[in-house]
Amino acid sequence: MIIYWLTGIVLLIDISLLLVNDFFPGTLDALGIPLWTLFIVLAIVAFTNLMTYNQEIEKRFRIFSTGLLIIFPVFLVVLLPAIGGESSTGISLTSPFLWFYILLFLWSNWRQHIKESKQADEPS
Repeated sequence: MIIYWLTGIVLLIDISLLLVNDFFPGTLDALGIPLWTLFIVLAIVAFTNLMTYNQEIEKRFRIFSTGLLIIFPVFLVVLLPAIGGESSTGISLTSPFLWFYILLFLWSNWRQHIKESKQADEPS
């Protein structure tokens, strides 16, 4: 279970750094972090999640992790422009693509929740 939370924290840090660099270009250079390393970290997190997938842990924390993976990046999209940043890629709350991905993510997780609920309700 520690790997589940560790990969989640690494994912949020990675997404945060990518968003900060988008709103404040050059931030990663100033920190000495090459951009490509963040994409490698994303790939490693995805691979780790695939290799250590545990359905029981996923089911238990699905709502919390889904909420955190949506609320925190949206919070950053609100906060970063408020402190003077401007997205170089057009990420904003008015972006239809952002809302499309948020809705797709929510729909996918809801569908998975319904599927698991039906399987749990079926007699063995």
